[in-house]
Amino acid sequence: MSLRWRLTAVIGGVVALMLFGASFLAYVSAERELNHQVNDFLLTRSVETEAGLEALLNLPLVSADARDGFQAATISALARADASIQLVLPNGERALQISGGRLPVAADDINISVIDEGRGRVRNTFDREIDDVPYRILVSSNPRGALMVGRSMSDVHSTLDGLRGWLIVISISGSLAAAFVGWLVADRVLRPVARLAAATEQVAETKRFDADLRVEGRDELGALARSFNSMLSALRASREQQERLVRDANHELRTPLTSLRTNVDVLRRRGEELDGDQRESIIEEMDGEVRELTTLVTELVSFATNSTSLAPSEFVEVDLVKLCSESAVRTNRRTGRSITVTGVESALVWGDPPGLERAIGNLVGNAVKFTGADSPIEIIVTENSIEVQDRGPGIAPEELGRVFDRFYRSDATRTMPGSGLGLAIVAEIAAAHGGETFAENREGGGAIVGFSVTADLPSLTA
Repeated sequence: MSLRWRLTAVIGGVVALMLFGASFLAYVSAERELNHQVNDFLLTRSVETEAGLEALLNLPLVSADARDGFQAATISALARADASIQLVLPNGERALQISGGRLPVAADDINISVIDEGRGRVRNTFDREIDDVPYRILVSSNPRGALMVGRSMSDVHSTLDGLRGWLIVISISGSLAAAFVGWLVADRVLRPVARLAAATEQVAETKRFDADLRVEGRDELGALARSFNSMLSALRASREQQERLVRDANHELRTPLTSLRTNVDVLRRRGEELDGDQRESIIEEMDGEVRELTTLVTELVSFATNSTSLAPSEFVEVDLVKLCSESAVRTNRRTGRSITVTGVESALVWGDPPGLERAIGNLVGNAVKFTGADSPIEIIVTENSIEVQDRGPGIAPEELGRVFDRFYRSDATRTMPGSGLGLAIVAEIAAAHGGETFAENREGGGAIVGFSVTADLPSLTA
């Protein structure tokens, strides 16, 4: 069963239970009220009749004609068509039929045996069928006998039957209407979910991430649509970055591969015609191209993995001053260049040591590449940033905003070795540490290139 039908069934079922519950309570209340009215009516008629009979039985001695006339008048006043009334003697015989048809007489119902002066008046109510007609009878006992007042319950039963029928019809109709409204509500509520499902299927089938959803409202479904659109935007950006990386890598790899192919072809065709110096020059050029390819591949792998391998949950306490000092020593051993580290004595940050070492090494290597052997290189460390200063040619003002782009190389540096990914990797590592990169020209010549990181450490005392 679909979610739409489940919601419809739930809404319709809840409303049906409420309607049937309310109908049952309404029926019980109506039945109780009608029975109470009948009982009140019987009691009222019984009291009125008893008062009239008391006046009739306590008449003073008068002539027989006068007494008979008064009795007839009294009985006529007590007789009404809305009830059956009769007087029964203690021995169970009917002494007087006041109005209506005869009512059944039974010792158990009349309760003659309990009539005594100590107990006083006794009243008893019961239901009987007289000629297939339901009756309610009130028996009121007194020392002279028992007064029976009865009334037909046909109108009450007819009213309750009609009420029960109407309540059933209303309950069923209301439940069906509630189910229909529930279906409409479920359809409207689940429409964004259906669009989300369709968009997800479209993305899975077409592998395209341009199926943005229309955001409606600020409720949970609207938040879901916005989250889905954000996910698609992130996937689009990731795919664009991957495609751009592949295009740029293809472009950068093509140049050294073309040069290698050319040199190999020269050696194959004219190897015997070349003298030793020419052959050595070609081999050295090929070796340089191989080293450049190796560096480029290393940078590509590092760039592709650095941004995803740096997990903040695995960061540890790192001293930037120590990392910079170690990088300066390694560079000195490899190139013989003298690099000084100045600034604070200790800069503790929360980060990934290999990633930060790679970023610092790329900055220092970039400075070494663009400065002469005698040009000083200085690393300045603050509490949460590192900057490398050199005295090289500097950076053209129009290129300051692009030096951290992938594969970007200015026209002046295209003939120099390098992959164009070193500073881009620095930018990725800085972003993974919550920081940013910066580049500017140094007063007096040269450049200042560096990055910052978030200096906040987790609570070490918790």
